[in-house]
Amino acid sequence: MPRRLFKPLRVGVALVFLAGLTAAFADFRGLVPVGLAHWLAAVQFTPALLALGGGLAATLVLGLILGVTLAFGRVYCSTICPLGLLQDVIARLRGWLRPRRHPLPFVRGHPRLRYGGLGAVVVLIGVGAGGFAFTLADPYGHFGRVVSGLFRPLLVAANNALVPGAQHLGHQWLYRVAPPWPDLGLMVAALLILALLTGLVVWRERIYCNTLCPVGTALGLLARHAAFRLTIAREACTKCAACLRVCKAQCLDLRHGEIDASRCVGCFNCLAACPDQGIGFAYAWGRPPAVVELEPAAFPAAPVADPARRALLAGALWLVPAAVWPAAGPTSRAPALRAPATPPGAGGTERFLAHCTACQLCVSACPTQVLRPARWDYGFAGLAKPRLDFERSFCNYDCRRCGEVCPTGAIVPLSLADKQLTSVGLARLVQERCIVVTDGTDCAACSEHCPTKAVDTVPYRENLRLPRVVEELCIGCGACEYACPVRPRRAITVTASAQHTRARKAVEVKPATRPTSGDFPF
Repeated sequence: MPRRLFKPLRVGVALVFLAGLTAAFADFRGLVPVGLAHWLAAVQFTPALLALGGGLAATLVLGLILGVTLAFGRVYCSTICPLGLLQDVIARLRGWLRPRRHPLPFVRGHPRLRYGGLGAVVVLIGVGAGGFAFTLADPYGHFGRVVSGLFRPLLVAANNALVPGAQHLGHQWLYRVAPPWPDLGLMVAALLILALLTGLVVWRERIYCNTLCPVGTALGLLARHAAFRLTIAREACTKCAACLRVCKAQCLDLRHGEIDASRCVGCFNCLAACPDQGIGFAYAWGRPPAVVELEPAAFPAAPVADPARRALLAGALWLVPAAVWPAAGPTSRAPALRAPATPPGAGGTERFLAHCTACQLCVSACPTQVLRPARWDYGFAGLAKPRLDFERSFCNYDCRRCGEVCPTGAIVPLSLADKQLTSVGLARLVQERCIVVTDGTDCAACSEHCPTKAVDTVPYRENLRLPRVVEELCIGCGACEYACPVRPRRAITVTASAQHTRARKAVEVKPATRPTSGDFPF
């Protein structure tokens, strides 16, 4: 393939992934097909890693990512990773607003930060805190939280603002949508992630990917031994520094004729920019990186290490993942009133927290918006991971979108029949709060909205009927709690089950028919 085609091909594939994932996370009208959203998310590194053991597809995806990295380097980081692509968009906007006057010179990596962050993730996984570690480290999850927690509410607000004008012009395809506003702390957290990422991009473009991202560091360990590596050719390089002007990773060392393959993100900008074809792929399997001795020239010297900047990077290592969650004070001061219910297909709280990266894709896909990011409901290890919020909505009896879009296997896709019998919790009635008892008036809202007939009514004094819960029929969907009119504390609530169970299906009893005699039964 001609070298001039590498970059256009890479950009085309990257646009597909960036546009598709952004649409999936920002979708507030259910327009993005479930299969497309799942596929775009399932080919990400961390979701594929977490989904291992759940099927052949995840093994093939992870094997393909690792195989391409061993063959051509970190192409994943500039082609598939949405957070890396978001950084490219920010860099492009920055270039339009204020073009960079000087090329970014080569800088040496920060091995302590890079391998220290990766080592911390490995240690957390080793001590059984893998779900927490992946939430901290996963760049795909960070992207999802930014789009779902920040861009999506803004898009809904813009949509609702345009509705009156569109309807005035006779366009009925635009309609109001209930704003999916997350907690203020979660919106602020998403804004902090975006602001910090923007600051790092303006300063050093892909410095996050090459210093703070454990996924980038892990792939870099393989990329340094790639079979085909970008190499500076002695006989062709004229030392024009055109490559330095477009290298977003600052991994090109023209003084020594080296390219740091572990930090090169495979954007192919240098291939397109070099006027003399002085950079190209060279087969180097099993050999150290090719070094071409070049005479010193008037290139920008590597900057002297700045302790203040290194301190900023060290702080950013923890600020980026920590910004996933709002500063809601110590956990002991904000305890959850009750344990949160996990989505059908999660299996239980422990398994769900171990596999979920809090990417918010299921939150965006949920048509009833019953899935909400948790704050301290699960404890510190479950911050920002989805929970069922029955005070806001209920789990639709005929819906299973969350399992269909989840890329990590944290929510296993269930058949509709299995989903309708999966019990995530049990409804509990507090008679002292029910208005049948307190006001002496009939109310069958909970019973009327229960899809499994787990809530029915029994005779009560003065010809009233009082709700009753048949526990073996209850699936904990929250329809009864959401429908209950009692405020501020509802009379019927769902108590989450730490381990999901299977409910019994109600047996429909047909009404007895009167025996007939002759031709006229009436």
